[in-house]
Amino acid sequence: MRPHPTRRQTARDSGTARRRLARASATLALGALGALVLPAISLGASAGAATSSSLSRYLLKSNEMPGYTVGGHPSTMTTAAGLLEGGSLSRKQRNADIGTLQKAGFVKAVEESAKGSNVNEGFSIVLQFNNPAGARTGAALFLQMAKTGQSGTKPFTVAGVPSAKGVTVNGGAGGSANAYWFAGNCAFGSGIYDGTALSAAAVAKPVQTGIKSQAKRVGTTCP
Repeated sequence: MRPHPTRRQTARDSGTARRRLARASATLALGALGALVLPAISLGASAGAATSSSLSRYLLKSNEMPGYTVGGHPSTMTTAAGLLEGGSLSRKQRNADIGTLQKAGFVKAVEESAKGSNVNEGFSIVLQFNNPAGARTGAALFLQMAKTGQSGTKPFTVAGVPSAKGVTVNGGAGGSANAYWFAGNCAFGSGIYDGTALSAAAVAKPVQTGIKSQAKRVGTTCP
């Protein structure tokens, strides 16, 4: 998650419970959080509706990230263009990212919001590709999106999940964290904003705990 001076929005799209995901060039603010914002992929109104996709079972469950309850209304995106719809990306960058996802064999993604205490919020997303190499590419792409243009980010890993890598951002308005990993044909992403977190370790801990639990459920095969 990253501070981004060029775009500030509310944490939810109007009339939807959809989250936005870590993205270097398309960010949204979580409420009145000053410079801290949740880097995002735009899950706009046309990107996908509530769904019962088979991928949904791989999303984080309530309190797997301690203190964060999922929204219960996953949304599905079936094209790379739909996944990256909206936001503040330039046309050139958006087309480049769409091309990367398409070449990696993107199939679909399913995403869900999470709610913590007060203004704290989070997300969980699963992206399906047509082969494991594509899943690795997807996880690496979104991690890079989370890091690009950030200042003061700190990396973190997840014990027991070798592919998991994340970044945190901390400031006077709290902290945020994003992490990505892969298994089988799927890439996984999750993150939170914590309005009271004063350290990188504090904001990363719930995400690390959630990924450990999620990885045990997923195993080595997805979907």
